[in-house]
Amino acid sequence: MWDFGKIEPKNIPDIINTGDRQRAGKTLPAHGLYLVEVKYE
Repeated sequence: MWDFGKIEPKNIPDIINTGDRQRAGKTLPAHGLYLVEVKYE
């Protein structure tokens, strides 16, 4: 199987709690991104 460097969902709380930005992986600039919709259920 290919390894795309995806983060397992179970690891996200630990990454957030440590505050280590490098553990969160690569990011892209927000150029052109915008919020389209918010749904509350």
